[in-house]
This record gives sequence, structure tokens and C-alpha cells, in this order.
Amino acid sequence: MGVGLVLEGGGMRGWYTCGVLTSLAEHGIRFPSVYGISAGALNALSYISGQISREYNETLLRCALGERRTGEANPDDSGSAIFDFLFGELFHTLLPFDYNAFFRSPVNLMTGTTDLKSGLPVFYEKSELDEDFTAVRASCSLPFVCAPVSFRGRVLLDGGCSMPIPIEQSMSDGNEWNVIVLTRDASYRKDARPEYPRAELNAEYGGYPNFVESMLRRAEVYNGELEICRREAEKKAVIIRPRVPITIGRWEENPEKLREIYRLGISDCEASLRDIGKILAEA
Repeated sequence: MGVGLVLEGGGMRGWYTCGVLTSLAEHGIRFPSVYGISAGALNALSYISGQISREYNETLLRCALGERRTGEANPDDSGSAIFDFLFGELFHTLLPFDYNAFFRSPVNLMTGTTDLKSGLPVFYEKSELDEDFTAVRASCSLPFVCAPVSFRGRVLLDGGCSMPIPIEQSMSDGNEWNVIVLTRDASYRKDARPEYPRAELNAEYGGYPNFVESMLRRAEVYNGELEICRREAEKKAVIIRPRVPITIGRWEENPEKLREIYRLGISDCEASLRDIGKILAEA
């Protein structure tokens, strides 16, 4: 049985995950498979390519919050524009991504998306990804903010719409042990009230009734996945999560807040290294 690294999404809270992955990389800790949702999948790219570091992430932060973000890649103008910048100019010019190292790495990435037709999660292995990382883009594409993404005959949106924490996918793939990175503190539970009312969902996604139902069940699904994580942590999982609540906006522009979240991720991971080592030794 293997060990899965399970990465929750969370938008800009993903800087916490960046910190966790930086700490893992600094200690030479790798996993056979990484399961990423939304920002978790995005962060997994540089972790697997071996580029994640404090210097790399500081450069990424400056680029992401620089003039280009407030110009042609302004997420307030188009939720998809930031991804044009990330997977375009950033990865190819400003902070070149090591595609060769990523695809040569023995670490597999399972990217979680949501299929609009079925309303169910669909995961893509690393071998199925294209150079534009279309599946990762789909995994990060928030409903009502980003346009749906077409990939391999499916119409896709944010993986968090159907499986916010991909622990069940890791377990179903045969991983008996897991290290789970969450971006909410231990007290958090999702409000049972739907984030979007049915009428609003039907107006935007009425052609995809299964997706509408998935969106209405998000709180139930998310809180259920938290319970699975809790049970697994009693025996064969380590949970790394913020020890204090992270309170930032969806498009946080304050670099100091993001650096603070990043450092928190490093610190929380350092505190879990002994438990991670035990799991890796048992596996």
C-alpha cells in the first residue's frame, strides 16, 4: 500500500499549502502520489518539478501581485484571465516551469475536477495532462467566476464543487496511509446553507442539473470529508492544518498577509515531521 499526499484547495489560502510543500521539499520528503484540488493541484506542480522553495515562492508572489495581475490578468475583470497569465507568461517567461523535470518525476499527480454533466469528480493522472495543464486550470476554475473548461470530451469546473478534500480518491486508489493538508483550522465547518441559492445556480447552470445538485450539497460533502479525515487521523493519516484561522479575501492583494500564511504552513509542517516520518516508515 502507498502513501498519498492529499491537498485541499482554498484559493489564496493555497499559500499555506505552498509553505507546507516547501517544508516537505526542504526535508527531501516525496510521496508516490499527490491528490490535488484547485489551488492544491496548482501548488503540486512546482512541488513535483522540484522548483518549490522560499526563493521560488517569493518570486511567484511578486509576479502574481505585480503589474500584470492588476493589468491584463486582473481577476476582477475575468476569473479566467489570471490563469492565462499563470500558465502563459509566468510559466514560460517570467518564472519558467521545468516541464521536463515534472513529467520525468516518478511522483504522480492526480488532479481533481468536476464534470458539469454528471456533477461528479473526475481525476486526471499526470500522464493525461497537456503542456498547458488544462486539467489543472479546470480544477482551479471557480463557478460564476471562470468559464467552464473543455478537456478530453468533458466540460469541467473547480474540483472543489464535488470533492473539496480528495481523501476518498486517495483511499479508493489503495493508499492505506495519507498525509492530508487542509487550509482551514480545526474549528471550521462549512455552513449548511448553500453558498449559492438554487435559483441563481439554475440561471447560470440550468443545463447541468446534476452540477446544480452537487453545488447545493457542497456543505454536506465537505463536512463529511472532514469527518473521514478525522477518522483516518486516528490510525493511518497525518493532518496538517492551520493552527489559527486564516482570514483573507478571495483575491487577497496584501503580500504580507500571504507571506504570513506561507510561513504558517512551513511552521505547521515542521511540527508534523515526526508523525510524517512514522507513516512513511510504516508504509
